[in-house]
Amino acid sequence: MPVIDIHSHFFPRAWPDLAARYGTPNWPGIKHTEPGEADIMIGDRLFRHIYSACWDPQKRLEEMDRDGIEMQVLSATPVLFAYDRPAEHALDCAQLFNDAALELYAQGKGRLKSLCQVPLQDVDAACKELSRCMRAGHLGVQIGNHVGEKNLDDPGIVTFLHHCAAEGAAVLVHPWDMFGQSRMPKYMMPWTVGMPAETQLGIVAMILGGAFDKLPRSLRICFAHGGGSFAFLLGRLQNAWQHHPVAHGVCELAPKDYLNRFYVDSAVFDTRALNYLVETMGTERVMLGSDYPFPLGEHRVGELIRSSDLSQRTKSRLLGENAEEFLNLPRNAAIGSALTGEPSQPAPREGHQLTYSSYLRVPELLQLQHPQSRPQHHDELLFIIVHQTYELWFKELLHDLDAVVANLQDAGKNPESRDEVYEAARLLRRCTEITRVLVEQFTILETMLPTHFLAFRGKLEPASGFQSEQFRELEFLCGLKDEKMLRYHRPTPEAHAQLERRLKEPSLHDAFFEALRAMGKLRVDKNAGERERFDARARAVLSLYRDEHSNRDWIDVCERLTEFDELVVGWRLRHIQLVERVIGTRMGTGGSAGSSYLKLTLDKKFFPELWEARTLLTE
Repeated sequence: MPVIDIHSHFFPRAWPDLAARYGTPNWPGIKHTEPGEADIMIGDRLFRHIYSACWDPQKRLEEMDRDGIEMQVLSATPVLFAYDRPAEHALDCAQLFNDAALELYAQGKGRLKSLCQVPLQDVDAACKELSRCMRAGHLGVQIGNHVGEKNLDDPGIVTFLHHCAAEGAAVLVHPWDMFGQSRMPKYMMPWTVGMPAETQLGIVAMILGGAFDKLPRSLRICFAHGGGSFAFLLGRLQNAWQHHPVAHGVCELAPKDYLNRFYVDSAVFDTRALNYLVETMGTERVMLGSDYPFPLGEHRVGELIRSSDLSQRTKSRLLGENAEEFLNLPRNAAIGSALTGEPSQPAPREGHQLTYSSYLRVPELLQLQHPQSRPQHHDELLFIIVHQTYELWFKELLHDLDAVVANLQDAGKNPESRDEVYEAARLLRRCTEITRVLVEQFTILETMLPTHFLAFRGKLEPASGFQSEQFRELEFLCGLKDEKMLRYHRPTPEAHAQLERRLKEPSLHDAFFEALRAMGKLRVDKNAGERERFDARARAVLSLYRDEHSNRDWIDVCERLTEFDELVVGWRLRHIQLVERVIGTRMGTGGSAGSSYLKLTLDKKFFPELWEARTLLTE
């Protein structure tokens, strides 16, 4: 079970003097007081004492290990929002933080992720910065619950939230700049009283102001600190809505009917409060959020959920599964699986009967298409869906070909058995039919005019099909291994590690010829050169065909491998034809040489010995 903390904070170790940078006073800064200790300062005033977990990834990872946390999502200290400053200064401040967060993320061994911040007082600049950050690797954005006098139902903020939905960005709403501070100067009351009220105000403004009615259901938005006082005062809000027309606002539904439109975190610090929060919001809408590493955060992250009397199924949802959905993390790539080596399988949701839609996760599937063109070009959705379908079929091919390798390895260990050979041929037949579908999918793309593709092509930079990790993995798995290709996947550490593993593992090519060697068909001197080894492998295949009666099952494997090889070459050819049909001889979006590069790949065969054996048959 993955354990993911979606609400933690970070302050960069090195932070510029913003007052000097912008020529205005009272900007947040950091003053290191002694090793591992520092103060956040607002001008000359102490704002908060912090320690090294705020900036040191190693310290943070150590404490995550202590608490059993596999992933933590970093966001800014809200004093950095700067919504009350000139927009150009707030943008620069946001960019400084966002780039620093990515530096920490890069040192987090895959366990630290980040939410960016944006200058929300300037919607256009905020949208542009969000897009930049999503391309750079942030999972979403943290925003404050208001911008001056503007609440979250403000048209400009709603426009920004529309953009978040279009970008697939998770949104964490954090209270800041609390009201009534002149009446709450002592005892940390702005944090203990003001913050919960501010968060409730943000939620209520979105409900009664009609923001949720205007926004797509694909928007994933979470309110910090358990949603403040909202859940605990929902009855009062509902009562007012039912009995006082002025309390209706402009929303289409009753307040309680919007609970499925947002998430809240678990930072309520009391098991009874947590139980009530889960009862009110539902088990699918509460996520682990700690407010780590600040003094008012959870001092042992996750302890509140773990020590509660909630069911184990509910705890699993709160500790990680809901966060995977909120952050749009693939279940089969969950951190828990990576660390334990055990697959993470979603169990049926508590109180829900399995349906076609829930089994196939149709709602999530239909939210995974995020066109980049503005205004959206009609054909970009087709382009995305076709390529996502390619990746799904690549996943199935990897699944089946791994099984083929295992069957051939077993056949090599027991040459007299025919069951494994039959199963290998059966799965290879499936792989050829899948690849035939992949070739035919180009016909769908060919319905798109060149002008239609060029209308959104510029938005794809620097993405390219050349970067498909799964296709590269297929090449490595089949035996077409080229270590130099790894450099193109360094920006994605998980994919790079997987491809490195594939490089070291026996390939389908290796497994096939090792099985022939075990059968006594392949004999080659250990000191032979590569050409001699190639010829020996081709002769081993030839020997199968020359004794068809005894080797029908192995010949079936050879035919399926040859057909698969032929179809992959056909896929490469159709790819070239499509590229030339749409962009001619221009450079590819990822910096490749376009069709001229693709033509070089036509000579690449996974099993050249199978083709050479056909030449030998005619001699």
